[in-house]
Amino acid sequence: MDVNSMQCPNCNSNLQHMDFKGIALDECSKCSGRWFDRHELRKAKDKTDDDLRWLDFDLFDEEADKFAVAKANEQCPKCSIKMDSLTYENSGIVIDRCTRCKGVWLDNGEFEKIVEYLDNLVNTKPVSEYAGDVLEEFLEIAVGPENKVSEVRDFLAVLRLFQMRIVAGNPKMQEAILRISQASPLK
Repeated sequence: MDVNSMQCPNCNSNLQHMDFKGIALDECSKCSGRWFDRHELRKAKDKTDDDLRWLDFDLFDEEADKFAVAKANEQCPKCSIKMDSLTYENSGIVIDRCTRCKGVWLDNGEFEKIVEYLDNLVNTKPVSEYAGDVLEEFLEIAVGPENKVSEVRDFLAVLRLFQMRIVAGNPKMQEAILRISQASPLK
């Protein structure tokens, strides 16, 4: 791992480059906090669990500001201004962001807590909400913030979860699908 000039906002140790599922992040070898440049947190989440890829919480849009907590005491490791603290959606997980360079600092274990929160969200979301999410993700294929391939993958992920939720809530449908797949010559 190469040492770069960025300092950990918690313990002032040098941050080291690390590969996280193909994404170049900066991590503190002392406290294990991680620095995510703009969009790297979303990419890391998407690569950790494909079922979560359609859940996008932009930490820098107006919607995120309602989750703002306060000015953080820590300085941005990239541009040295004071970061803001905010709660990641409704998770209760307080993270730090830099409004200038749009980077995000996560203390040790916070990334895993975010993934756990999103996984719980996916597993407890009612079918009626999934129906709206499917439509929203379909529309984002044309006008979404990500590239078309990424938006299509987001749509397919939420559609798959919607289908699984419908089947799980309807045992007769599950039995019918099983019978059809067993009788299918396309095995």
